[in-house]
Amino acid sequence: MNYVYPKLSEKDLGFVRLGGAGLGNILFPYARALVFARDCDCRLIWPTWPSVKLGPILRREMDKRFYNDLFDNRCGAVGGLKKMWLLAVKKRLPESKKRLVEKLNDRIVTFEGLEGCFDDILYDSAYVFENLKQNLKPGNRDALAFDFRDSIGVHIRLGDFARVSEAEVRAGRHDSALPVGWYADMICQIRELAGRELKVWIFSDGTEEELKPVLSLPRVQRLTFGTSIADIMALSRAPLLIASGSSFSMWARYLGRMNCICYTGQMKQAILTERDTAFERECGDRIDEETGLRIKELFAK
Repeated sequence: MNYVYPKLSEKDLGFVRLGGAGLGNILFPYARALVFARDCDCRLIWPTWPSVKLGPILRREMDKRFYNDLFDNRCGAVGGLKKMWLLAVKKRLPESKKRLVEKLNDRIVTFEGLEGCFDDILYDSAYVFENLKQNLKPGNRDALAFDFRDSIGVHIRLGDFARVSEAEVRAGRHDSALPVGWYADMICQIRELAGRELKVWIFSDGTEEELKPVLSLPRVQRLTFGTSIADIMALSRAPLLIASGSSFSMWARYLGRMNCICYTGQMKQAILTERDTAFERECGDRIDEETGLRIKELFAK
């Protein structure tokens, strides 16, 4: 029997991690490991989700990113003392040599980092979604029942993202805050195309003052389900997403296969395939004619 282990950060003690990336980034090694375990008949070792980070505490962020409130192991992955024993005694194989697992036995294939984001799992979103849904802690399940019909979902990532010039963002500088005014413009243009004042739900780690350009618009409301995974799962169910440039938005796009508008230079990766009927577009100051027609069709009464 071979095993796969999603190692979510460098300092992984088996029961807690010290530091590490945010949820959007650590979901990548988990999803790749999950799909590989299915395809190569390996046993998944439950990852170490809980993390201790000083940054979110020092910045007084709403989400402290401890990640102890996201998942329970309901998928039969190896956990507890057996997990600790396996990690201590079994030989490891890096993800780059994962194909060797077919000729070896009693190894742990370790998955780490972004590694091409969704490249290897582009067609596996339904399987990944069902696994995440299965393992959600009970408090996160309300997100799956929220009614997003006839509305727009918006993710505005601010928090620890760099504040840089609009030219740098349009040139494709990542991990940067997008102009909040752009979101407001997109909301107004989409409503004009739809011919009515669609309800808008804002998911954001920004302050009320930072979000004023959008929150001051009519029928716009902030929404959170209390944890990052619940918010990703909820946002994935919106008919149209105005996305940030973060991996949080990428995961909502991947799980939901929904229509999406991204800021110029910030899509990062095309996620929809020939199997999808939705659209994903980068838009600058104005929504192009073709995208406008798709929006009209989407919200036709």
